[in-house]
Amino acid sequence: MNQGWQNLQISPLLDITILQGLAVLCLVAIIVFTIFRLRGTVWRGVVMVLVLLALLAPQFTDRESEKLSDIILVLVDRSASQNISNRAAQTDAAIAELQDRFAEDPSVELRFEDVPGDTDTRMFAVLDRLLGGLPRERLGGVMMITDGQVHDVPSSLDLNAPLHVLISGGRDERDRRLVIRQSADYGIVGKDAEFMIEAVDPQLPPGTAIPVRMLLEDGTEREIALPANEQRRISIPVPHAGSVLAELRMDTLEEETDKSNNRLILETTGVRDRLRVLLLSGEPHPGERAWRNLLRADPGVDLVHFTILRPPEKGDDTPINELALIPFPIRDLFEVRLRQFDLIIFDRYQMRGVLPPHYLEKVVDFVKWGGAALVVAGPEYVGPDGLASTALNDLMPAAPTGRVIEQAFVPRVNQAGRLHPVTTAIAGSPNTPPKWGQWYRQIETRISDPDAMTLLTGVDDLPLLTMQRVEEGRVAMLSSDQMWLWQRGHDGGGPVAELLRRLSHWLMKEPALDENTVLTERSPDGESLILNWRKIGAAPEAASVINPETGEQINAAFEQLPDQSWQATVPIETRGLIRVRVRDQDDRSQTALHVDRDVLTAETRNTNSTPDLLAGLVAENDGYIGRIEDGLPDFRHVPDDRIWHGSNWAGFLQTNSFKTVIGGITNLLPIPFVALLIGAICLLGWRVESK
Repeated sequence: MNQGWQNLQISPLLDITILQGLAVLCLVAIIVFTIFRLRGTVWRGVVMVLVLLALLAPQFTDRESEKLSDIILVLVDRSASQNISNRAAQTDAAIAELQDRFAEDPSVELRFEDVPGDTDTRMFAVLDRLLGGLPRERLGGVMMITDGQVHDVPSSLDLNAPLHVLISGGRDERDRRLVIRQSADYGIVGKDAEFMIEAVDPQLPPGTAIPVRMLLEDGTEREIALPANEQRRISIPVPHAGSVLAELRMDTLEEETDKSNNRLILETTGVRDRLRVLLLSGEPHPGERAWRNLLRADPGVDLVHFTILRPPEKGDDTPINELALIPFPIRDLFEVRLRQFDLIIFDRYQMRGVLPPHYLEKVVDFVKWGGAALVVAGPEYVGPDGLASTALNDLMPAAPTGRVIEQAFVPRVNQAGRLHPVTTAIAGSPNTPPKWGQWYRQIETRISDPDAMTLLTGVDDLPLLTMQRVEEGRVAMLSSDQMWLWQRGHDGGGPVAELLRRLSHWLMKEPALDENTVLTERSPDGESLILNWRKIGAAPEAASVINPETGEQINAAFEQLPDQSWQATVPIETRGLIRVRVRDQDDRSQTALHVDRDVLTAETRNTNSTPDLLAGLVAENDGYIGRIEDGLPDFRHVPDDRIWHGSNWAGFLQTNSFKTVIGGITNLLPIPFVALLIGAICLLGWRVESK
């Protein structure tokens, strides 16, 4: 409705403070003229008043006001959980009813906003965005149409308008699910990690046994029983460092609204309590400092270091209480505590009668049992008391020929080294190899086992750094004692710290440094697994996956990619923890695990429709909340001074917001007219005073 009216206002030509000063001066002048009874006081006063009024510039403004519509925000939940049962149909019916109610009412503007969500529902984030783009004085209310599973509910909300919620879904929906109540972020290798799990089924009495399958990394399954609606502690073994996975699977029921949350991924990170390293050095030399500094700098490593300064048969008349050295605890180290170590390093070590040969056989057993050994070979290795003539030599991936090469060379990363995680980070480009410093001595060796991996080469491409897996353990051999030159920066130096760190952690079975690792990822369409194998050695042949639900074996072939890795695509839509087995052309197999961590998202964790999550905010904003299946409320337009909802109706605020349209502006004292009037008064006063 339009209403015409006039409004008087002033638009001063000068600052109002200046005008106030001029008015005071004029008033003083008129008082002085009056006191002294000067001629012309009247017309002078009139001129002053006219000048002041002209400077105030009074004017009339013609205005019209127009009623603005009240904005009602309608947020519609279009997340994945809304596709369950008939929730989408209920939502569309509620939208149609709301549109029909206000279709003929021009004072109401409905603004609909769909809120999508594949992994969660964030309706209040969308509400904040919408509120920031509209005048709050026009907000007549907010309506949310959702199943109630909203994942960003704030602790409080002040809209100064009603908040109404319509809940889709039904009261009789059943969704049993597995929930992690307490997780274990870390677990000690060799021990168990504990999780607190609850099997939720509101339709079962608390404590009712629910059978659950636990799938472990090694492919084994356990049958456990969880009490319904009660928390129970579950333990999974932590066999190695890095990510450790397990999956819980609960039987599904036909009437369940969503069956994806009957599975639960348990994940922890295995950490070693302490990595214990035994470093045995020959006579002191510059290279042992590099190893000692590296291992001592790692807070997760306990280092035991012995340097053999003399053989036991060498006499010494120094009194025992004055000896600064300690006797070598042979029996304690190699019989009692040997298996407490993770890695043994022989750094230019010579036998020299200190370590009986049968103790080296214990080192061999230690490696095969699951330990690790590293030999840094100098000229002593092939000498009369060298390790080349012991049982340890048979464990090494490379055998010495007896020749010691004394010439300058630069270590190079070969093709296998470019693929191996130990050296790929330092390899550089194949066309522009890194500029490293020279070494000057190398023990000539030949590969003694087809499974050995040479990552660095030296003179004439002879093996310089060779590694191998031996049963449950690992060994490595560095065929030179010149690595310390890099640490000193000789000839530009080299990446000694990075290389030694990666090498030692590979020997201690750091999962991130494993070669031939099979990486898995879900295809973009979600219907397949993509396997990527950076294979060292025989080419891959085939991959197989066992469907954990049906037991079906699915096979796929590998194809080589331009970056020299191999890829296979296995069609499997089942999500969760999936065991993968790959095989190369030498018929050697390897296993890997794929885990779909998004198998249980916030959107699928609980799909039962509920008003409980939003009830507090609705009450705080004097709104209506109810289920669509019970019937829609009567939508009303109510004044500000009334309540905004009842048991069967939901009201929206009448805001009385107007838009003002400014028409013409009329100046009451135009400057030309005032100037003529003042001139006429001045002439009249001059004429009167001149008589």
